[in-house]
Amino acid sequence: MKKRVLAMLLSVTMVASILAGCGGTDGTADNSTAPADASDDSDSASSDASAESGEKVKLSAVAVIHPLTKDPGEMQWLRELEEEANVEIEWEVVRADWDTVKSTRFAAGDIPDILLCNATIDDDYTKYSGLFLDLTPYLTEELTPNITAMFAEEPDTKALVTTKDGKIYGTPKFQGKWPSTNSVMFINQKWLDNLGLDMPTTFTEFKDVLMAFKTQDANGNGDPNDEIPLDYNAYSGGGEINPWFNSAYSLTSLIGALGIQVTNTDNYGFFAEDGTVKCYAVDERYKLFMKYIADLYANGLINENALTNDYSTFQSLSRGNEAGEAIVGCVLGWEETDKFGPALYSEYAVVPPLAYDVDCAAGTYDTRWRNDYSILNMQGNRACISASCENPEAALRFIDRFYDQTHSVEALFGGIADGCIEQTGDNSYKVLAPLDPDTDAGTWKWTSTFADFSPMYIRRATEIEMAQDMTYALEERAQGYDEVISKAGTSDTYPNMFMRYTEEDQNIIALTKPNIDNIIDNQWSLWMTGEQDIDSTWDAYVENVNNAGLPQILEIRQAAFDEYLKNVQ
Repeated sequence: MKKRVLAMLLSVTMVASILAGCGGTDGTADNSTAPADASDDSDSASSDASAESGEKVKLSAVAVIHPLTKDPGEMQWLRELEEEANVEIEWEVVRADWDTVKSTRFAAGDIPDILLCNATIDDDYTKYSGLFLDLTPYLTEELTPNITAMFAEEPDTKALVTTKDGKIYGTPKFQGKWPSTNSVMFINQKWLDNLGLDMPTTFTEFKDVLMAFKTQDANGNGDPNDEIPLDYNAYSGGGEINPWFNSAYSLTSLIGALGIQVTNTDNYGFFAEDGTVKCYAVDERYKLFMKYIADLYANGLINENALTNDYSTFQSLSRGNEAGEAIVGCVLGWEETDKFGPALYSEYAVVPPLAYDVDCAAGTYDTRWRNDYSILNMQGNRACISASCENPEAALRFIDRFYDQTHSVEALFGGIADGCIEQTGDNSYKVLAPLDPDTDAGTWKWTSTFADFSPMYIRRATEIEMAQDMTYALEERAQGYDEVISKAGTSDTYPNMFMRYTEEDQNIIALTKPNIDNIIDNQWSLWMTGEQDIDSTWDAYVENVNNAGLPQILEIRQAAFDEYLKNVQ
């Protein structure tokens, strides 16, 4: 799944879910519009007369898009897609506040024929039963050849969108060119050289380097107090603080040094170890980790304003002061040119995953790093259809065109006719430089197309000559990150996005989880800032989390994980 690319979104991340809709139902629609056998040619022909008549089918659609993205009507590749599908789309675009209005609109049945990008989540199909069309009978080689091929060639994509009772309401995306992790840690190599320091390899060495950055005028401008040794991001693009400062560029990425395999498919502390589902928020290793972070904070090595800085501020600090001098020594980010800008990126180098060596009374740990491959390359619910859509075949025909090889590349990077990409062979493409010379490649992508929000199927066999930022991102992860991430097997990788729960289990999680999260969310900053002592409050904290229902949640998640393991082994 690149959230890819929280950093590439500047002040807004991939996870920003925003949308509205047009058209509507009475909110009581069922799936009676689905044919008994969508593969039957006579049924398809009778319900989709436009396929033979040539008359365009008019459909309504809403797209949840990035605030920077231009309107769909301005995308030439999208107009071509409509022509190929023989449909005429009446577009509604929403760039903000979908989460605020979605429940009201869904409850009223106020949705268009097609919902694209970030319109729905899995829970919507249960909560608003009957509002969305079960696509399963329609997903045939005849009507949806591209989606069918994706499911056959990348079976995880089908597993991702199939409900526990075997239905499919939303189609996914697959963009398998993205790297193994969203976050890499960078350090100012020029500062290391100025101070005669080596690249740190352990937690102890890392603290020593940060202390030198703080006290020895590392940037050499004569002001020993303008350096920020370590910065991080605690906020999502929507402005909400992430649980346990667990954004993609948060310090919790470092917890892998204690042998905890984090995945970004679940930001609430759940992980798998030897086939057992655990929550690191009550693990003794989390206590050790928080003591280390609190020590860094107490020594003034962590940017104290990171607790409240939004993503835009986090990004701008890494690009230096008004004099063009670097002021951040170490930080996590997506890619060096995006994180530090054209003037400063050459000063920074990749820090390979650190080893934990502070308090090894319980033994040594096998270093891990955050595994984001699934969420960067696969996400569900990229397109769904109203159960009241009068011509679902035409709607599916249109959606399937997004999964065509060329249209998928255009959906991700921008159209050929729009000057964003060039087709260089039957299966090869080149991402062109932005037409706006003042815009970086990441921002240009989000300006020109639906980008990572879009339905798409980027085939593994498709060759793409990437823009500079992606080339650098892949090279950076080859510096120790890919190797560390590859150590974790199936029983040590928590696959939250692929796990399925009964409605009863979902209701228990929905009722219990907020109480657990509230305790943990309110505690980590108190420990980090020294307002509470970790050792004296740890036992009571763990007891409170368990009393709030964590054991029951772990039991439910364990059952789902066991079922997942049976299906993949």
